[in-house]
Amino acid sequence: MTGVPHCDGTEPTSLADRMTGFERVAIPLRRDFTCTLTIRVLNQGDRDVHLGDVTVPVSGPRAGSSFEVTHIGGIAVRAGDAPAAVAPVDLKLDPGNEHLVDLRVVFRADGCASDKSSFTVQPEIALGSLLAAHGLTVSDLPVFVGTPDSSCDA
Repeated sequence: MTGVPHCDGTEPTSLADRMTGFERVAIPLRRDFTCTLTIRVLNQGDRDVHLGDVTVPVSGPRAGSSFEVTHIGGIAVRAGDAPAAVAPVDLKLDPGNEHLVDLRVVFRADGCASDKSSFTVQPEIALGSLLAAHGLTVSDLPVFVGTPDSSCDA
């Protein structure tokens, strides 16, 4: 579950989801913006769970989008040529406890997102317990919306 983002340089708004028609939080991709998105992970089971890598697609060091995730849970994203942002959370979550994972998102000047286009990003958190390993997909992050600042259209 995610909350309302805290942003500087852009003002979150809302956008109707194309599939459901429900309103979603939207972040306009304005030059030099910075946002912190918070993911709340709650262990509702009866066993300890280990949080491993957090992977955020199309937002890593070599992605072509107009936004980039630079930190996950206060940890700098791994450098390299991956299109995904990846960082190890490496935390044990006891039953009934929760952990907040912040994503720091910044404007990528050399990326492109056409004006009024929208992008949905679904991070995955690697989870492990004594019995199994799973990936938890976070599906309620805000939508990123292209602006004239992010457009590479001539």
